[in-house]
Amino acid sequence: MKKYLVKTTLILSLFFIQPLWAQVTFDFSEQEVIGRLMEDVFTLASEEMEGREAGTKGERKAAAYIKSRMTEIGLNPLFNGSYYQEFTFDGPWTKGDENFFRVNTTTFVAGEDFHTMPGSANALLQAPFVDVGYGVKGFEEHNDYQDLQDIDGKIFVMQYYLPEALSGQSELSPLEVAGQKIQVAKEKGAKGVIFINTSGNRSDPRILSRLRIERMNIPVLFARENVANYLSDHPEASISISTDINRQTFTAVNVAGYLDNQAEKTLVIGGHYDHLGYGGMGSRSPGSEEIHYGADDNASGVAGMLETARYFSDSGIDNHNLLFIAFSAEEKGLLGSRNFTASGAYDMERINYMFNLDMIGRMEDHNLMLIGTGTSPVWDDLIEEVAPDHFNIRKNPSGMGGSDHTAFYLEGIPVIFFFTGIHDDYHRPGDTPDKINYQGTAEILSLVYNMVETLDGKGRLDFTATQVPDSRRRRSEGVTLGLMPDHAFDGTGLKVQAVIDERPAQAAGLKAGDVILRINDMHVEEISTYMEALRELEKGEKATIVVTRDDEELVFEVDL
Repeated sequence: MKKYLVKTTLILSLFFIQPLWAQVTFDFSEQEVIGRLMEDVFTLASEEMEGREAGTKGERKAAAYIKSRMTEIGLNPLFNGSYYQEFTFDGPWTKGDENFFRVNTTTFVAGEDFHTMPGSANALLQAPFVDVGYGVKGFEEHNDYQDLQDIDGKIFVMQYYLPEALSGQSELSPLEVAGQKIQVAKEKGAKGVIFINTSGNRSDPRILSRLRIERMNIPVLFARENVANYLSDHPEASISISTDINRQTFTAVNVAGYLDNQAEKTLVIGGHYDHLGYGGMGSRSPGSEEIHYGADDNASGVAGMLETARYFSDSGIDNHNLLFIAFSAEEKGLLGSRNFTASGAYDMERINYMFNLDMIGRMEDHNLMLIGTGTSPVWDDLIEEVAPDHFNIRKNPSGMGGSDHTAFYLEGIPVIFFFTGIHDDYHRPGDTPDKINYQGTAEILSLVYNMVETLDGKGRLDFTATQVPDSRRRRSEGVTLGLMPDHAFDGTGLKVQAVIDERPAQAAGLKAGDVILRINDMHVEEISTYMEALRELEKGEKATIVVTRDDEELVFEVDL
């Protein structure tokens, strides 16, 4: 990293002394374009920005830099005279020191014998308990509350999962089922809920600290099987519990400017600027506390967005307004783009289409993925018309996906997501500015310009909803193999784009480039059937996975 720190320090010093109101005339020679892209990427992915995690000082420094660039370009501030749109989000649930669980005189150990569930109320409670079975009502053939009496004011002990006979009748995830059970328990007078799992054939649920779940008004625990057995042996016992779980609220900021051409239609060009900070959740380097620089993800896209704004600041585009936006908290679950589209800060009805630039910095062999090509009937012909012959373009029709175009697609807006693919440095400290293909990034931007210019003389684009199978919803407690699918793969099976360190797929020997054809007895045709197959797996089991690798069929046993 040291080989570019001197350059980065110089860039930052120039940035902080440059007047924000300075106006610049831009030279679009190849050398100048690449120089500006390098300047923006090296700055955004510098040590000073500390990985740009949403809600941190590093993110604010990056936002200030992006604002300065937008001001320099001459973009108008979008948000009532400001370039900033602040929004809040909740951090992970963290457990305090006052979590305890005692039955009569027997005390159980927090974190081992029991867990306070995310969203639990904080409370100190002593009460008798009642076993309410599965805690289910509302099914014609099953009502655990039907014959129970004198249960008001007690702590309800119940199984976490549904009974086997009912599990196939619900499309809800186990977490959603648990939420319904808590609601029913509150209606029945429960002072608290203790979930257990004694089924013997299902793993205990994972206690996920990052669950975005509303605070409940009763305490909720999950207790291990040894606690469940003790309660079964002491049905008249009194339970004492204390729950202490909280989460911090953070403030993030979207940065946006626009060119107002007094047109009826608007196009949006955006990309997220946040990344993972010093690692943690989402990092593919478990345990690492190094800066995750995020040069490709997504300093490259933000640099591309800014360069596109420079290009169109004096381009002769007349029939569209242009809105340029850098989203925050994409890595937290597309929070910035979702906040923007839901906020009313801009009339979504005016937006004709949206281009999302996310990870456009690692082009190899002129390979480019365009995702969202099914969201309007114009995309296929337009790409065929204007894309360079030497580009190897792979298309994916879906408007849904793990990036910010999804929020616009859900508003009925045609989208295209420009993407050069996952690589070994993805979500690792090694995603540094010296590895960016700046020439390739500039070529991708030229394609963006050609598409925008071609569309400017046309009318409003028709929107087409793309097929989104129900299997896109991952069960909150479901099994994951620890791999990243290649969403642009158009063959039979699921192609593995990257394998995450220290996860089941890597431990079993799967590699990037493998194509999964079967999981146990289920054939994998594409990503939707892959997700269906995962839904049938349970933690603690073994799964047989059949893949092709270099035209050879291989079989792996994966410990889940």
